[in-house]
Amino acid sequence: MFRIDVEKYESSIEFVGNILEWYNFALFMPFLHILSREFFPLENVVHREALSFLALSAGLFMRPFGAAILGPIGDKFGRRRAISISIILMAIPTMCIGLLPNYNQIGVLAPVLLIILRAMQGISLGGEYTAAMVHLVERAPQNKQGFYGSLSDAGSQIGVLLGGQSLVFLYSFFSREEICSFAWRIPFLFAIALIPFAFLVPNNFSTSKNKSSESIFKSLKTYRKEVVCTVSITAFSAVGFYTLLTFLPYYLVSSDVLSLKEAAICSVYSTLAMIIFILIGGYFSDLYSKKFFMIFGITGVSVTICLMFLFRTTSFDQWLALQLLYGVFLGLYYSSRAAFFSSAFPPHVRCTAVSISLSLAQAVFGGLTPITMNHITKISHFLSVIPIIFISICAVYALIVHKENKLNTNVYR
Repeated sequence: MFRIDVEKYESSIEFVGNILEWYNFALFMPFLHILSREFFPLENVVHREALSFLALSAGLFMRPFGAAILGPIGDKFGRRRAISISIILMAIPTMCIGLLPNYNQIGVLAPVLLIILRAMQGISLGGEYTAAMVHLVERAPQNKQGFYGSLSDAGSQIGVLLGGQSLVFLYSFFSREEICSFAWRIPFLFAIALIPFAFLVPNNFSTSKNKSSESIFKSLKTYRKEVVCTVSITAFSAVGFYTLLTFLPYYLVSSDVLSLKEAAICSVYSTLAMIIFILIGGYFSDLYSKKFFMIFGITGVSVTICLMFLFRTTSFDQWLALQLLYGVFLGLYYSSRAAFFSSAFPPHVRCTAVSISLSLAQAVFGGLTPITMNHITKISHFLSVIPIIFISICAVYALIVHKENKLNTNVYR
């Protein structure tokens, strides 16, 4: 009984730490419209948008470097050390963004420092997210791998939800002018709450503490089929996630379809729907096939995004309904992927292989999604649905050919 209580405590610490980690990383998204004007006050809107999306994507482009550094640390010295280091690397730059002078105060140094700080966030997330994901699955009861794994993605989405809700919360105390002037900094300064979790992350008893674990390139070569499938499947979530929570809010506000507050409300409710269905799907994925929930989610997202861009509307209620539906399907996809990916690799390379695979897909596809979607929609709304449909087809094919393994978690207990 005592052992079970300890495991629940340890899982809770990782769950809350993952929430705060993602809260820090996701703050950039709802505040992008404000940050672009604070740090890139260019008269040319196209150039300002390009630089703003570049700053946002810097965090994604650096995730593979974080995975390359922190993944092997997790495999050689334990998941705890990798998670603790990454927490510090996330908290410090987030607080610095909240304190960073804008372009009018220090000139071109402001956007340069902003991009550097965002890149540091990406290095952190490249190691922490997947290390926590693997750790939760490895310590799960044998018949609850899907549900325990879903906690990592649910935690990340709760962090995203808190990031989006922070903008809505500011409207309760400040006017739009005050938020754009100084109040936007307040949520970034809350990053200090993350630091204690660097010292509370529980020790793990994983056999992955292997000093002679394979090099990055050797492990990727040995399991290249699994890596390619994992990258292909993750490419879908990268495009789907950053379309919903980065591009859409910016697009709707900049196109005067919705107000900044309305776009934030849509993001909050769609993220809430995502969290609920991640946990529901995670629970039922232990009873049924994990592949089914992932394929069903991918198909639903593809259909919903076609409805968004092919049948454009200016109604807030309709946009809210569509984004809620989008969140439901994306949540079902996320629900069982942690357990699915963790079971694809042996323990001595699991943290490295999963980290590199996910981070590469997020960097290439997630990093380019806002820029690409912004450019395509200016040309044709019909063309804007093609990228995610193509990525969806590739992801479904990868799921079909990727074997669904059963991970024996009893060896980690």
